[in-house]
Amino acid sequence: MEGRSAPTPAPSVTAAPAGAVATRRLAYVDTLRGFAALWVFLLHVHGYWLGNVRPPKLSGDGVLVRVMGFGGAGVDIFVVLSGFCLTLPLIRDGRVRDLDPRRFFRRRAYRLLPAYYAAVLLVMGLELVPALRERLVGRDLTAFDGLTHLTLTFPFFGDTLGAVNGSLWSISLEATLYLGFPLLLLVHRRHGLRGVMVTTLGVALGWAVFGLWWAGQAHPAGLVPSTDKLFPARWFQFALGLWAATLVRSPRAAHTVRAGAALPVGLVLGLTGYAAGWGPVSALGFGVVAVCLLVLLARVPARVFEAGPLRWLTALGVISYSFYLLHQPVLLLTAGIARVDEWGVGLTTLVALGVAGTATVVVAAVFYHYIEKPFLVRGSMRTVVRAGPGTPASGSR
Repeated sequence: MEGRSAPTPAPSVTAAPAGAVATRRLAYVDTLRGFAALWVFLLHVHGYWLGNVRPPKLSGDGVLVRVMGFGGAGVDIFVVLSGFCLTLPLIRDGRVRDLDPRRFFRRRAYRLLPAYYAAVLLVMGLELVPALRERLVGRDLTAFDGLTHLTLTFPFFGDTLGAVNGSLWSISLEATLYLGFPLLLLVHRRHGLRGVMVTTLGVALGWAVFGLWWAGQAHPAGLVPSTDKLFPARWFQFALGLWAATLVRSPRAAHTVRAGAALPVGLVLGLTGYAAGWGPVSALGFGVVAVCLLVLLARVPARVFEAGPLRWLTALGVISYSFYLLHQPVLLLTAGIARVDEWGVGLTTLVALGVAGTATVVVAAVFYHYIEKPFLVRGSMRTVVRAGPGTPASGSR
């Protein structure tokens, strides 16, 4: 989930200096990441604070609730951003063919797992307190819960999917997408960008057909309760991030025009698919939306995102991983401060943002500084390519 690269497209370079640390962030990527995190947060406000209330569609509360209800699309945006941020440095440096898978996996593990494990242990520690456990989970934790969360296999079992923190399924998804990244580059090397898109779209459609069949089967031990939360359903979105990186790396006026035209089409497609429960349609629609936003926002000066009204959203994007890891427990622990049947949808939402939102930002900022940030450099994409002629080997980090 990293957005580290030069702020604007730049000429290719052979390699980062051996002593390099972190490269600069892309401000517009952080802004998009902050928006996605906030949208997911609002989805869970609707679930945990508003009790999934459904006011009339045409009322003001009805519109607000339905905007919040589409917050799962924030995960779609995150997946595209992940593919984009992993690919862009390789394309910019002309090193797409030089990825060292073992080094890549090691660096990604440094980036993803320390904060994840710390968040899991923190929440499991809270759940040892009986009064808190009742608010966080519906049953006592088991050794199997711990084992599946340690190995990131908990989304494969119905009993463990939400046993600790239901939002963590996308972290398991991210890990499997990392595992598939070298394969994605291999397809790109042999069959080009079109081959990548056709292959990953075919996998997504095939998986959707399997999901329809699987939903009608008796699942032993609740095996694979949600097929849309696994790698095959989202690999196409990850590939869309690769496509967006190629467009941003070689910007053209035609790309901007096409992105502007495709953005509303993708949004309608995504909203329609989401509302109807058509996973592949929703994934395609919001994936296209993310690509279009990346292409369009890459042309906007960085100061627009780093100052003024968008500054807070960009800052949220910087800590969005920590924010995402911790937001659900905070929402659950603070739920009940305002009652939607007494306060109404609008006021309850404002209280949720003011209380739970502020608390999550504060906790996430501390968590980011002490747990997540120390591992950011170790996850840098500049250290995961094979050394070539005239290219200094990566440092020990």
